[in-house]
Amino acid sequence: MKEEDDESYEIEVNPKIDILFGLYDCPPIPTKQDAYKPLSAFQKNSDGTESILNDIYKKNPDTNSIKEFHTLLREVASKNFPDGSIIKKPTNVEVVISISVTEKRFKTVDVDNLAKAVLDGLNKIAFEDDSQVKSLICSKNIHPMKKNGIFIGVTKLTSENQGFYGDITLYKMKPSVKLMERMEPLIKKYIKANR
Repeated sequence: MKEEDDESYEIEVNPKIDILFGLYDCPPIPTKQDAYKPLSAFQKNSDGTESILNDIYKKNPDTNSIKEFHTLLREVASKNFPDGSIIKKPTNVEVVISISVTEKRFKTVDVDNLAKAVLDGLNKIAFEDDSQVKSLICSKNIHPMKKNGIFIGVTKLTSENQGFYGDITLYKMKPSVKLMERMEPLIKKYIKANR
């Protein structure tokens, strides 16, 4: 009897996403935020008391980790955006990013800094410039197996596919009751005149 390949799952890409790719069990995604370490600093006042100084940072040694991450990300992304398939201006894109981090990293890194590191790495590979990103959805989560990873979905926005943001409605504007009461005589007058 021939054994079949044991594939435990398949990935089904959401139809709103044009291209999905990612990295799994990779180094943590570095940010410019990582370049600085907060310091505990005190100031001695003229009356002899001490006060805590906030927002004092020390620059960490440059490890080139952001450049290394961009190189790795571009290598993976370029397989999904081969020569000529870069999304060119003026076309807008939606980028959806899901980042898995360790619990410690989850508590110390800002999601906006992670997103910026990813978008900078996709420049000139997925799209000409990150100014084309009309919609950005980014989340960070703690991976159950304590692994770092990232999934990135890129969608070329068209009239047919407005991405996830196209479905989000935060509010709807409707005329107020007072406005409608003031407009009612004008509407009646307009209807009567056009009969």
